[in-house]
Amino acid sequence: MTDPVNGAVNGAASDPASDPAPNPVSGGASARGRQTPVDPVPRGFVLGVGVDVVDIPSFTEQLDLPGSKFAASFSGAERRECARLAKTSGNLAQHLAARWAAKEAFYKAWTLADAGDEIPGARMDWAQIEVVKDRWGRPYIRLHEPLASIVNGALAARFGTGAAVWQLSLSHDGPVAQAFVVGEWRV
Repeated sequence: MTDPVNGAVNGAASDPASDPAPNPVSGGASARGRQTPVDPVPRGFVLGVGVDVVDIPSFTEQLDLPGSKFAASFSGAERRECARLAKTSGNLAQHLAARWAAKEAFYKAWTLADAGDEIPGARMDWAQIEVVKDRWGRPYIRLHEPLASIVNGALAARFGTGAAVWQLSLSHDGPVAQAFVVGEWRV
């Protein structure tokens, strides 16, 4: 008879070769409850999380102010994509506001990574943080130079070999646009 706790048959030790594969959900425990060795090298970790909300009417007012720098905060591709989306929604500002929220959320996630001393802040060129879509239409953050070198260099110096991935979720409803960014370091 098999012992349900340790898998031994009639008090004898079980054969490790007959043990089922480790269960990734249970943190390395086999189906019989015994612990299996866990790879000590992390394959990735969260750098930081950022969230930002934008009041669309206020954003629209700031965008329309003479001399406003908001328009320059968006790449040509971002402006074209927002114009395309606005043909259906009838609201260009909501799409731009969501992308502005994404840029702010990225900045928050990046600064939480605690990597490097060079965080441009007020002198940052926000157009270097671009919201693009993958082939399935899912948004993500693409960084452009020189910001890409600053961010990637600081992260590599702090965490070693790997690459940053900036996951992004955008939403807008009524007068509010929102973005949520999770920065991952993948080894």
